[in-house]
Amino acid sequence: MKEAVFPWQTELYGRLLALRRHLPNGLIVAGPRGLGTFELVHRFAKDLLCENPRPDGSACGVCAGCRLAQAGNHPDLRYILSESEALARGLPYEPPSGAASRRKPSEDILIHEPLSLENFLTLSSHRGEHRVVLVYPADRIRPDAASVFLKMLEEPPQDLIFLLVAEDLDAILPTIRSRCLIFRALPPMRATAVKWLNEQGLPAPETALAEAGGMPLLALALARLDAKPREELASLLGAVQEGAGWVGRVIAAVPKDADQAEAVWFLQRWGWDLLAVKQGLAPRYFPRQSQVLQTLAASADAEKLFRWIHELNRLREAAGHPLNAKLSTERILFLYQGIFARR
Repeated sequence: MKEAVFPWQTELYGRLLALRRHLPNGLIVAGPRGLGTFELVHRFAKDLLCENPRPDGSACGVCAGCRLAQAGNHPDLRYILSESEALARGLPYEPPSGAASRRKPSEDILIHEPLSLENFLTLSSHRGEHRVVLVYPADRIRPDAASVFLKMLEEPPQDLIFLLVAEDLDAILPTIRSRCLIFRALPPMRATAVKWLNEQGLPAPETALAEAGGMPLLALALARLDAKPREELASLLGAVQEGAGWVGRVIAAVPKDADQAEAVWFLQRWGWDLLAVKQGLAPRYFPRQSQVLQTLAASADAEKLFRWIHELNRLREAAGHPLNAKLSTERILFLYQGIFARR
């Protein structure tokens, strides 16, 4: 069965298929989370393994190669994923030897994963003309693992292609980028995304899309979660000037199992909207809190607001390995309070 491509991916998908006869050794597709970029490249990987492709280069969906790829056991397809992404997608992952069974799943690609490709690289294709290694997230490859990948890209077997998927293209080692053909996945036009969300039965798709930063799949995922914690957090951020005990109330409102990176991203969007309103623009991410944001912006110190957003950027970069998540969160919240302190 032929898998559907999201409507905003049609043009990019066609460009990928056009490469089928003249594939590079490495290919990077970079785009924000919530666009379905991994799903698109995964689909393209399966297209390359089809033994009877359609005239446009897409998979037939019925040949032996397609059936093996759909079942997840095609011998010419290997996945190099972070542990957290593999678990979330139900794809194979072999943890490093001696790893603790109760540790938090790694969000990075570790060195044991590219090293595990050693035997795969020496083999020839089992069924067709291509072998594929799908790497995600390519912007979270540890430096030692990146060095191993670089050597593979420098001297790859003739029938092998590396498909790398990333959110932050600049976070990929420049020497790896220089050896790959690069494509950027762009967010859809608002009308296209709203129409698709409507077709998925999502209520108030315009608001959901705004809160997800224009990313349709993220909007759909957020809609399936309990919205109460997000609404409560937005309400507390708007009530920052209520005084003593505010920081404790915010920390208590954040679910204990909340992902720190997602929590920081929530605060970043709030900060960007507050800055936009401060400059006389409409909020992008929290249109329902427009009046609250206007009230806050009127008393906000612009220099401190810029400094807070900068600190959030730094915290987001370190979110995968915080020294103390609670202390980091408390510090960020106290800095936020300081934006509105009376001078």
